[in-house]
Amino acid sequence: MMTSTVYEIDVPGLAVDVSNCLPDESHRALVQCLRSFEQLSSAKLVTSRGGDGSYYLARRKVLTRDGVLVRDDHKEWVAEQLLLDGGDAGKTYKRLRDQGFLLSKCELTTLYLVQDKRTENQAEFIQVTIRQEDEFIDARAFDKCSWSVPKTLQDLLHELEGETLPAAERRRIRPPTYQLDAVVDVDAFVTETEKIDAGQRAKLRGFIYTVSDASPDRASAATSATHDELFPGWDSQPHKSRRFFNDWEMSSAGRSGARLCDHWVVQLSDWTDPKNGTRYLSLVPMWSFAQKLAEVEPNKGDTYAHFGKLQTLDRRVKVPFAWYFYMLHGNRVHDGSAKRVLADAESGLIVLAEHDYRVLKAWNQHRYGF
Repeated sequence: MMTSTVYEIDVPGLAVDVSNCLPDESHRALVQCLRSFEQLSSAKLVTSRGGDGSYYLARRKVLTRDGVLVRDDHKEWVAEQLLLDGGDAGKTYKRLRDQGFLLSKCELTTLYLVQDKRTENQAEFIQVTIRQEDEFIDARAFDKCSWSVPKTLQDLLHELEGETLPAAERRRIRPPTYQLDAVVDVDAFVTETEKIDAGQRAKLRGFIYTVSDASPDRASAATSATHDELFPGWDSQPHKSRRFFNDWEMSSAGRSGARLCDHWVVQLSDWTDPKNGTRYLSLVPMWSFAQKLAEVEPNKGDTYAHFGKLQTLDRRVKVPFAWYFYMLHGNRVHDGSAKRVLADAESGLIVLAEHDYRVLKAWNQHRYGF
């Protein structure tokens, strides 16, 4: 959950217009809705996540067998019913199980739209996340084969969530809707991450460690060392959230003219630990390529077959050196491939562009990923 407004952009009227926009399969009406606002005049849909039933609201509605709404929250409803029976879960179960109650499920699709500012800084784009909700009557309550009578509230909740209805019996409770989640200046988010990281690095530089050799044959007096002395070069690279964009700019990917936000979006998190007040910001890139990509095994094939598979990935997504970014996050390319390509290039077995070699060399010296 994001809590700061430093990187959030207020677009007056956008949330209302988005919620009034009727979803369609292509989301064209939604794109046009966003483009009607000056700040988002060239916004475009890049990718989506969900939409296959794998993401849904934890809260479910309870309805009668005729589809009349009983409660918006199934957990609250069950807790209230249990109180009516004086906390006797078995009594509540027997009273409710044959009344034909139904449960809803609100399936979620997250849409990622971007407004590229088209500067040299690849992080300078606006990302809009919109949630599409599709709510169905999904299951019959208490429709499980149970071998024991529930004894607690948790037992009741477990029994309540019956098996999903056949597709032919699932029906919409309401038309699909859009809800605005966030409008974020990605570069401002990365800058905020760097500020927090700078504070953490400053603390580490002040640490003094006591160092001793625990080996019996090497026993020696304890000495003191700073973080810099123990881990030389540990802070020579920017925070990985910035480094991801820098690597794109410096490599063949950025030099080719490809815009990062056409191929990647970012999942953002901003959380403060209530126990100690420590704030954590994180950025995780997600690729937008919609088709399946073959996994590249780093230890299979000779030098040319291995590198050829990486180049095939580049051609499929239409970005040179794209395999490197898939190595930073995802399961299509592994870090073993990056290490192998670097070793093969340094041995003269393959040819890498100098700027790609420098990016790969820097990664190998101070590795990062998401």
